[in-house]
Parts: sequence; C-alpha cells; structure tokens
Amino acid sequence: MIPPDQNQVDQAWQLRQETIKRRLWQLIGIAAGLSLLIHFGIMFYLGQVKRSGPPAQVVEMVMEFPTTRTVEELTTLSETDLAEPDVESRSELDRILEPDIPSPEESAAAELSESNVGATPTLGGSGQKGVSGQAALGGAGGAASFFGVSSKGERFAYIVDRSGSMAINDKLILATTELKRSVKRLPDYAQFFVVFFSSRMTPLPSWQQGWVRARPHQFNRLVGWIRKINDEGGNGGTQPLSSFRRVLSLTPKPDVIFFLTDGQVQGMTAADVANLNRKGEPSVINTIAYATNESQQLLERIAHESGGVYRFVPVRSTQ
Repeated sequence: MIPPDQNQVDQAWQLRQETIKRRLWQLIGIAAGLSLLIHFGIMFYLGQVKRSGPPAQVVEMVMEFPTTRTVEELTTLSETDLAEPDVESRSELDRILEPDIPSPEESAAAELSESNVGATPTLGGSGQKGVSGQAALGGAGGAASFFGVSSKGERFAYIVDRSGSMAINDKLILATTELKRSVKRLPDYAQFFVVFFSSRMTPLPSWQQGWVRARPHQFNRLVGWIRKINDEGGNGGTQPLSSFRRVLSLTPKPDVIFFLTDGQVQGMTAADVANLNRKGEPSVINTIAYATNESQQLLERIAHESGGVYRFVPVRSTQ
C-alpha cells in the first residue's frame, strides 16, 4: 500500500478546518437571527399594548345570599329591637359574673310615715339649698338620695341612729326601709358604707370593713344585716362621735355623709366633727333630724360647715 502524500494530508486537514468554521458561522448567524426576531417580537408587543390604552377596570363580583328578612324589614326595625338590656338582664349578668350569696327577703316594713319626704331619687345633684345657702353637691359621679336630700358623689356613707327612742312608733324600721331604698338605687360603680350607733357604734359585719361596691350581692348582705338590726331593736343613748370618727377615717374619705338622728346628741360638738373632717378633702355632711328636732342647732351647724343640707323629717305615729 502506497502511503498518502504529505500534501494530500495537509489539504484534507485544511478542508476539515474550513468546514468547521463555516458551520460555526452558520450557527452564529442562526442565533443572531433568532435574537433579532425575539427582540422585534417583544418591541412589537409593547407597542401594541401602549396603543391599546389603559388596562380595563377590574369587574367586581357581588354575591348575594338569601336572608330570612327583606331589606325593608331590616331598615324598619323598631328601637326596642336595638335597645340595651333591661335592668333584670343586667342583674342576671351581674350575678353570673359575681355570684351572689342567697338573697334574704327584705323585711316587710310599713310605708314611710313622714311628710314632704319624696321617695323618688333626684339624680344630677340635689337642687336644694342647705342652711349655708349652697347646694349639697359632693363629688363628681352619680347621686344618692336619703329622705329627700340628694347629693352627687361616688362614695356614700350613712350614719343612722338606733338608740332606744328609735324603737318607738317603728321609727327604726321606717328609717332602715329608706336606707335600703337609697342604697339599692345607687349606680353600680358607686360605693357605700353604713354605720349604726347608739351609746357606741354598732360592731360592723365582716363583709363591711371598708368601702363596699353597690352590687346586688352586697346589697343582699346589707339587707340581712339590717334585718338583724331591726330584730334587735333600738337601745342605748345617742352618741355618734365614734361613728363619725370611723367613717371619716375611711380611705378615701366619703364624698357624702348622711347623718340621721331622732334625739338629743350627746358627747359630740360641731367642732369635733369639723376637726375630723378637716383632714384631707372634706366630706359633704347632710344632717337629718328625724321625728324630733331636739338637736336642730347642732345638725344645722354640722351641715353648714361642710356645705351640706339640714332637713327635719316628721314621722307620724303608726299606732
């Protein structure tokens, strides 16, 4: 076999290189053409979008569901359908949130036998004038009314006589009936503190060693204590100074104090009360001469010096 000539070998190699280069340029040309077509297509698409204007608005789809009431029925609901829960409903909710102790029955007392004493509370201030010529307003908040004397505030203290003379003509029963009415009508955010006195202050129940919130279960406790006081009746003299000392030592002090007595006050002067009341923000003290006005001068001065109201409440005999 004759070996190939060297010139033939070189020509074959060159032919192969030229073929490779030609195919490479062909591939580059095809790629460039495809690139131009793609860019042209993109530019054409963008031009069409621009000429077509802003995009169409989004169409909202509203789905309607059937209801048991027509539109007219829903727009003509009466105000009673939208009213707040009544008092009974709120009381029931209050009992659920704060369980009550068993509710004792209120003692069956005779109707108040006094003249010119309204049993209707006067909210928003007394609108009455004390001996000082100023309305007994107390602090800001709700209002309490006791034997027709009303004062604003959030903390109300009651100092009630239970001396021996209060047992005559059911005066103690009549007074405690008004006391229950007054406390029961306090707003639920208010607080109360009740003290009975004769020759000394009656011991306080365990549940009332300080301010008590005016809630139904606390009112029930008060009713139970009052029934016990009425069963024991009145006894002893009329010395309220220790009761004033206890009430005016409460923290915070009362906005309003209602002081009721039917006899000649002993062992206490208006200056004693003023000195006790001088510490901190003074309390408004409303004084009530009950059945007799033996201590009228003292009660008028106590009310005058504290910006409170003095009132005489006559009580007719029930016998």
